[in-house]
Amino acid sequence: MKNNLFSGKSSRTKIFTVITAVLIILLMLINVGITYFGIHNTAYVDMTPEGLYTLRPIMVDAVKDIFLNKDGTPKEQGIKITFCNDPDNLISSIYTRVVYYMCISLANHYPNLEIETVNVNYNPTAVAMYKNTSLSVIQPSDVIISYGDRYRIVPAKSFWQIDGSNEIYSFDGEYKLASIMMSLTLINQPAAYFVTDHGEDYYDSKNPNNPNNESVGAFVDLLSDCGFKIKTLSLKKIIEDAEKAGKTPEIYDDCALLIINNPKEDFRADPDKFTSMNYVSETELVDRFMTKGRGSVVVSKDYSVTLPNLECFLKEWGMEFSGTRVLDTENCIVTEGEDLGSAIVGAYNTDENSYAYDIYGEYVDIPSAPRVVVTDTGHIKCSYQDSATVYESGTYNTMKIFAPFLFTSEGAVDYAKNELTGEYVDVASKESKKTIAAICGRQYLDGTTANNTNSYLFCAASADFFDTKNLGNSSYANFDVISSMIKSIGRTDTFASMELGGVSANNYKGFGGKVIVPTEMSTEESKVVEYTDDGRPHVVKINAGLAPYMQIVFTVIIALIPITIAVVGIVVCAKRKYL
Repeated sequence: MKNNLFSGKSSRTKIFTVITAVLIILLMLINVGITYFGIHNTAYVDMTPEGLYTLRPIMVDAVKDIFLNKDGTPKEQGIKITFCNDPDNLISSIYTRVVYYMCISLANHYPNLEIETVNVNYNPTAVAMYKNTSLSVIQPSDVIISYGDRYRIVPAKSFWQIDGSNEIYSFDGEYKLASIMMSLTLINQPAAYFVTDHGEDYYDSKNPNNPNNESVGAFVDLLSDCGFKIKTLSLKKIIEDAEKAGKTPEIYDDCALLIINNPKEDFRADPDKFTSMNYVSETELVDRFMTKGRGSVVVSKDYSVTLPNLECFLKEWGMEFSGTRVLDTENCIVTEGEDLGSAIVGAYNTDENSYAYDIYGEYVDIPSAPRVVVTDTGHIKCSYQDSATVYESGTYNTMKIFAPFLFTSEGAVDYAKNELTGEYVDVASKESKKTIAAICGRQYLDGTTANNTNSYLFCAASADFFDTKNLGNSSYANFDVISSMIKSIGRTDTFASMELGGVSANNYKGFGGKVIVPTEMSTEESKVVEYTDDGRPHVVKINAGLAPYMQIVFTVIIALIPITIAVVGIVVCAKRKYL
């Protein structure tokens, strides 16, 4: 016979046993409910003196136009923020916890801000679409902010300001998050424009019979995958239209990437108009596009075609084209015949501080890296003499930084053109490693906000660098690497108002955001000093008061003692009277 839980018990004991069980279950449910509600509705009391868990109204207002129409209704397309770990793990770290709560708080204001958590350790395929290359690794501490096809992958630590001792100095997450969301939504859909004025190979969606459509088809697919709308433009027409309207010519506002693919004619410049203050040549139009931080430019140029105006412009950006043909018999995919050494397997840049390494570092770090093949190419050298970094003339806060993107092997040889036969047969250099593709980054530092605005010029010394025959070959890494490059340089930057607390050269220590209160229990010491007969100081007393936040902590602790005693007393009295 089974024993009954209530056998031998009085009715009063039975009642209190049931009540106790119900209360325990009820308390557990309340605990779970409050935890869930507290996280997802930020129903908690922010006890931090810095207000780390309190979203300021200025942040909510700063991003209002991103989420709401002018009439206050939510926009159809919103933003998704993906945290790459489970909520429990996010909450366990100060770096991710504050960022996680900040985003949830913002989502409570805007229903079209979606917050999701994905454990990338257990489910890496859930974020595969955000990888720059197939070998890219997304870390559990990363935060992915996406808007349609565009996205940013941001380490959680980047929402914090770190001082010289590698310690957290302030939380600048509101400013960083607002800036990223503004950059993502700055242009409704950024466009990649093919220049068409100079015999370039370009894609014309309006003309299916365009002979170049097929040759750049894989490149167009790549650009579309990166979130770009494909368009064409005529630099000549932009300048002519601006002259007729009496305006300064500018490349279109939605242009984030300008493509000059295998030009066969030089860029136009009218020497007779150089003295005119309003005249803008085609190369100057492109230069203004980049120096204003409007976007970036990619150039694929045939080494055998001489284009003085374009080459002079590119040289100002660090790119000096050789005009010779490079053959590399030590590192090629064609091992015999007249094309021996012409299809070069590009060697990666292993400098961890270079732009190139940032783009394809995942390939560099594996023993048998996938191959990027560059066919029929010349080479590029840096025009900045002994340094790869120069300041723009007359500035102290604008740098141009040259970095090789792909190399040959040490056994590559230059061949110059024989003027009589037209063939590249004359040896022009000794065996050496040569740069066959390069990137130059222009970095402008705003002296007021301390924000960097970046634009880039990418150049390849091969006419078919973006050709389908290489990009469309699945056994090569061309598509992956070039896609990563386009994603890296084809982004637009804008920054939130400094009132949100971004880094500023005018702020104390140059840090912004919510400055972390020191963790010491006492305030700065106040010393009472007396001097000896020989004038030497002698400390006789030290006064050290509690820091303000510690005063709050001790007040709470002291108040808890009598409250706890009172509660225990009530419980004991009740048990004695009724049990």
